[in-house]
Amino acid sequence: MDSFDGKVSPSVVLTPEMVPYNETTLPPEIGSSNQTAFSRAIEDEDSGFEPIRADGSNLNLATLVAIARYRRKITLSEGATGKMNKSAEALQKRIQSGESIYGVNTGFGGSADVRPKNVSEVSASLFRMLHYGVIPVPLGSCHVEELAINDSVSDFEWRKSTAAKIARLAIPMSDPVYSTTMPESWVRGAMAIRGNTLAKGASAIRLVIVQALFDLLNKEIIPAVPLRGSISASGDLSPLSYIGGALEGKPVIQVYVGFDRKLFQPKEGLSLVNGTAVTAAVASLAIHEAIMQALLSQILTAMSVEALAGTDESFDPFFAEVRPHRGQTVSAKNIYSFLAGSKLTKRNDTQEFHLRQDRYSIRTASQWIGPSLEDLLLSYEQISIELNSTTDNPLVSDDGKMQHGGNFQAKSITSAVEKTRQACQSIGQMLFARCTELINPATNNGLPPNLVADEPSESWMFKGIDIMIAALQSELGFLSNPVGSHVQTAEMGNQAVNSLGLISSRYTISALEVLTQLSAAHLVAVCQALDLRGIQDLFFMNLRPEFESSFNESLGKYTQERHGQCDDTMEMKEISELQLLLWDKLTTITN
Repeated sequence: MDSFDGKVSPSVVLTPEMVPYNETTLPPEIGSSNQTAFSRAIEDEDSGFEPIRADGSNLNLATLVAIARYRRKITLSEGATGKMNKSAEALQKRIQSGESIYGVNTGFGGSADVRPKNVSEVSASLFRMLHYGVIPVPLGSCHVEELAINDSVSDFEWRKSTAAKIARLAIPMSDPVYSTTMPESWVRGAMAIRGNTLAKGASAIRLVIVQALFDLLNKEIIPAVPLRGSISASGDLSPLSYIGGALEGKPVIQVYVGFDRKLFQPKEGLSLVNGTAVTAAVASLAIHEAIMQALLSQILTAMSVEALAGTDESFDPFFAEVRPHRGQTVSAKNIYSFLAGSKLTKRNDTQEFHLRQDRYSIRTASQWIGPSLEDLLLSYEQISIELNSTTDNPLVSDDGKMQHGGNFQAKSITSAVEKTRQACQSIGQMLFARCTELINPATNNGLPPNLVADEPSESWMFKGIDIMIAALQSELGFLSNPVGSHVQTAEMGNQAVNSLGLISSRYTISALEVLTQLSAAHLVAVCQALDLRGIQDLFFMNLRPEFESSFNESLGKYTQERHGQCDDTMEMKEISELQLLLWDKLTTITN
């Protein structure tokens, strides 16, 4: 996609030479540039390039997706060493001076007025408190012997045995792992983000801990993390505690490998769990996919213009010049470029009995898609900042001071994914409207009912698709509702406002799964429609010589009888015009 510069040029060129997609520069092309950067990230790994070197400032969205979903490796940058050592040393000096530091020699949250006797146990105590999530137990790990009723068996023991038997026999309502545990890609992304933000050097955590986190990731030792339980207020405390627990060697983490457990020094446990990494990871995957869907929606628009024998007039640069919204400008330019040289588009200003202009799902596509592109651009900016932000508390400033604040509040991510989910609904609405237009013979400009290629009275090929996309769009409409407005006060009133960023990000992933199915249905329908349109055009191309021959033969006797009685030149011109008029009406009625 082209840059949001308000200018329109004749074509869009998608090349690797585009300005890189990164966190310090606005993406010049939010769709194609993201794809280019993502392709580079994958190619680097395939080519044996060195791992990404995290320093707290160089992680971009495309690279994060490559790590999370395509196993790109990551390690600490040498440049991060000095900053991290400096902050860890500053904390030790503060502790030795007797300073009261939250989460180091105090309790947590609403219990921050408590002063623990054993500071070295604070991190372990924190992890125990945060391991409240639900993850599936391996089959057979909780065996209860089945018992028969007799005098030696208590009623309680018999009931427990019966309950265990019923539980084993029951078919689950949903997959226990899928319904309770985060997908591996989410956890991989969270591990990469957490390590990168800690490498920024403001969290008073040692290099050995962060490098161990990256080692787990690179060796593909990914802990099971509960799907639910975070309100994304003080960051993602519980989900991150399961990642930290893998480093600490907690047996509840279902990882059994030859990996030395790490003993946390003061604040290191808090540094690991107090942050937005999980929310940011899920949001990043969602926003990346949404950008791809937005680009696909423009391709599908161009294909639909051809399939419906529409016109490219609606995407003429003139419209963006007189209404220069950035998203509209980019979308119109892309679609106009995709249609360049098409032999299936029509001009509607010469035919009778034909719509002078296309219906809204085509004619206003750039105006409809444009605002979603602008929302996705802002979402991209927000998540790009978050990927390289320190989000725990307290933090160590450059001059060694302990600063207590609230960077863990994930409201910026909630804002990003709520916009993204709304964009999914909006794009889906356009795809739904246009797909029904393709299937309906009253609106598809001469294509068969239900896009059938055989006998219409015996086949209803795409009628099922018509029903399915209605279900998908209805679900998208429900999922587009805001999550961030459902806040409940938590943790002794301390977390009275909380972002619900992870919940919102999860629902955005769900919305994208639905939108992907809707896009796939539209793609299949428009490909079928294009095939039928091509067959129809080929038919008329072969029919025209036969039509002209029959026309001339029918009028041959008449012209011979009239020969010499009038101006032959004038009469032949009128006959030629009549022939064109009849041909236009024949093709118009058929269409």
